[in-house]
Amino acid sequence: MKCCSYKNGVIVEISNSSNSDYKYITIAKDINDIYTFIRLVYSKETIILNCEYNEISVDDLNIGDFVFVYHSNIMTMSIPPQSVAYIIEVK
Repeated sequence: MKCCSYKNGVIVEISNSSNSDYKYITIAKDINDIYTFIRLVYSKETIILNCEYNEISVDDLNIGDFVFVYHSNIMTMSIPPQSVAYIIEVK
């Protein structure tokens, strides 16, 4: 897919940003290895789906949820990298 990238992992942190329209959702493939973490930027344009593909709210996400995420190809060079989330699927 040229428009975006794909990752999966476990939610390890959900935090608010200074702007109330955004939240940060950090996922990890391996919770013991910070180099597998990615911080996703959630906005009102982000679609969040449950395991039955029904749209849910960001408030329905929990630490420990296993998710598949489609996100922007553009990432910061920080650790963990940050990227805008387009679609989050809870499995």
